[in-house]
Amino acid sequence: MGQQVGEPRARRVRRQYDMAVVHAILDEAVVCHLGVVIHGDPLVLPTIHARVGDNLCVHGAVAAASLKAMAGSAACCGTVSLVDGLVLARSAFNHSLNCRSVVVQGPATLVESPEEKLSALQALVEQVAPERWADARPPSAWR
Repeated sequence: MGQQVGEPRARRVRRQYDMAVVHAILDEAVVCHLGVVIHGDPLVLPTIHARVGDNLCVHGAVAAASLKAMAGSAACCGTVSLVDGLVLARSAFNHSLNCRSVVVQGPATLVESPEEKLSALQALVEQVAPERWADARPPSAWR
């Protein structure tokens, strides 16, 4: 069987496609790197994220070029990584990194309804600072 586009090249024993594992990594990570193409050039930006069901929500301003590019293209991805340890070997060549990561690819959609925006914002706040939503001032009306 040939390698599919986007299929990881890491040793098969390290790959996981179990959604429970994917969800656990997304739920534990704090930083998400967004990969987008803007004016023909690739760009990767760090941001915060949250998982809402099977959807990956990312934080950003409506006017941000990265979010505009994501909404208008199927060529975007989000990557989260958790570093579990550094492998320091006797040989510099054999140094490595033990990590768990998730790469989410696919078309992005803007969250537009006030209810969905509020739900996504709450998920983002709780991802970064659990239980903070209850202590923070609620957002004002959406523009």
